[in-house]
Amino acid sequence: MNKLSFIFIFFLVYTFQVIANDTLLFVVNDRGAAPYIYHNKTDWGYSGLIPDVLKELTDTGKLSIRYVSNSRQRAEESLYEHKVDMMMLSEAWLKHPEKVIVSEPIHMHRSFLYGTTPFPENFSLIDNQNSEFVCTRKGYVYPYLQEFLESKRLIRVDSNSQVSMMRMLYKQRCDYLVMNEFNAIQIMNLPEFKNKKLYHTSKPTSSVPLNIVLQKELYSVKKMIDRHIRKLKANGEITRLLHHHVSQ
Repeated sequence: MNKLSFIFIFFLVYTFQVIANDTLLFVVNDRGAAPYIYHNKTDWGYSGLIPDVLKELTDTGKLSIRYVSNSRQRAEESLYEHKVDMMMLSEAWLKHPEKVIVSEPIHMHRSFLYGTTPFPENFSLIDNQNSEFVCTRKGYVYPYLQEFLESKRLIRVDSNSQVSMMRMLYKQRCDYLVMNEFNAIQIMNLPEFKNKKLYHTSKPTSSVPLNIVLQKELYSVKKMIDRHIRKLKANGEITRLLHHHVSQ
């Protein structure tokens, strides 16, 4: 082995040791995002798909992670400001994708329009030009509905929580509700809604990848996480973990 090869191998080993020994800050939306990451009811630590995906890497000492919370907007800003190292978000939602790197998709995050009566199989917002009301989450942006909101085909009715959105739908304050599939399932399992009927469009209004977003300097961590995600996908573990956390 020549001197140059030895130096290169030493550098790789040293880099891995530094990464493994340094604790990385993973910022979480302070309200959580079940089933992906949320406060558990025992010790108020974090549970969910993301902690479970990373568990093998942290248990074996390949990664050291500490979860910290912040508001949704500040969480992303803190990543750009290099105050934290990682977060969960779709690359489609990033304000400055050029400033960070993203893991392989863990899952496709799907949202639907929901209503209290069945949707036609070929339902399309384009087919009807009359204005209708859609229950939305205050502060949330819906890029895939933006053209309909701008044209007043859809008019927002904002709520502070997803449970409030569902209540507004059943009070007929809005014609539709826009929500991701897992939130809808969990809310409909609440005693308040258990005996009610809820329907969604046959096709999602949005389907975006769910990623772990990292600082650019953590490229070697990204590659390790990517390999791990591919392994979990191949053996069906991602699907099993999702089903487990949706049922919690």
